[in-house]
Amino acid sequence: LLRRLGCEVTDLGQLPDERQATLQALQAASQDHDLVLTSGGVSVGEEDHVKPAIEALGRLDLWQIAMKPGKPFAYGRLGPGLRTHFIGLPGNPVSSFVTFVLLVRPFLLRLQGVHDVTPKTIAGTARFHWPRPDKRREFLRVRQHPDGGLELFPNQSSGVLTSVAWADGLIDNPPGQAIAPGDTVRYLPLSGLLA
Repeated sequence: LLRRLGCEVTDLGQLPDERQATLQALQAASQDHDLVLTSGGVSVGEEDHVKPAIEALGRLDLWQIAMKPGKPFAYGRLGPGLRTHFIGLPGNPVSSFVTFVLLVRPFLLRLQGVHDVTPKTIAGTARFHWPRPDKRREFLRVRQHPDGGLELFPNQSSGVLTSVAWADGLIDNPPGQAIAPGDTVRYLPLSGLLA
C-alpha cells in the first residue's frame, strides 16, 4: 500500500514484545525517515510496548479513535526536533488495512501536496440486516451485487482478512445505526481507496 503511493519503504521487520527492543528500533528508525509506521503493540495489553516507547522518545498526540475496526490507532512525533511522524496501526489485519486506507493514505497524500484527499462515497442499497450496530463509527466489508445492491461479508471480525480480499468496498456506518435490507448506505469503493 505504501509503494502504491510512491513511498520509499524500509522494512525493519518484526520486533519481539520487549520494551527495550521497541525503544531502540523506534529511535533508530526516527533518525532517517519521514514517517515511522508500525502495526500492533499500540493497545493496552501487557506486551504492547509501542505507546510507552513513543511517549519516552517523543510525543503521542492521538491514541485510540472511535471507529470499528481500528480503535487502537495512534499518531505522534519523534526523532530529532520531533520531525518524524509516527503512526501506529492496530495489530489485527482488517483494522490495520481499514485505518491505512481511511487515515494513513490521506495523510501521506497531503504530505505529497495533494489537496483533495477525502474518500469518495456513493449511495448504495443494503441487501442485508445489521441489527446490532456499535456505538462507534463502523466500516463494514461489502461487495456490490450485480443488481447494484451491497452484500455483507458474513464475518466482520477484525481478524478475518478474508473479508478484505472478498470485498470491493466499505460501508461507512454512523454510530448506533442499524441497517435493514433496502436502506440507503454510504459506500466507499476500494478502487478509490487504493488508487
